[in-house]
Amino acid sequence: MLFATDTHALVHHIVGQSRKLGRRARTVFDRVERGLDTLLIPFTVLEEVMLLSEVGKVHLPMPFRDLLVSFMRAENFELGVNDPELLMEAAALTGIKDPYDRLIVAQARVAGLPLLTGDEAIHDSRLVRTVWD
Repeated sequence: MLFATDTHALVHHIVGQSRKLGRRARTVFDRVERGLDTLLIPFTVLEEVMLLSEVGKVHLPMPFRDLLVSFMRAENFELGVNDPELLMEAAALTGIKDPYDRLIVAQARVAGLPLLTGDEAIHDSRLVRTVWD
């Protein structure tokens, strides 16, 4: 199965803090690592991870560029791209105030995928199916 991920979910996974993930989200990441499921990483999530690591808010297990290359080479990860269709979808999601969250939700919606997120505002918006607990 294919899933999309929010930033905090991916960060918890890659820095080894899987206990901070919801039970169902942790199961999905385990299945992705075993090659049983595939994870779409929205471009915006990658951008946020890069910025968070640059300012020292996230300590990645390897340099960001190396992490990005590992995602690019892995068969169980797909990298999202920003394009006009994504921006059109995000522009319609005015109920989500955070601009990064709007783009992440838009990517999941355009791809027709559930989103791994513990963000209550995203969950409560009902704009995308969420997977967490």
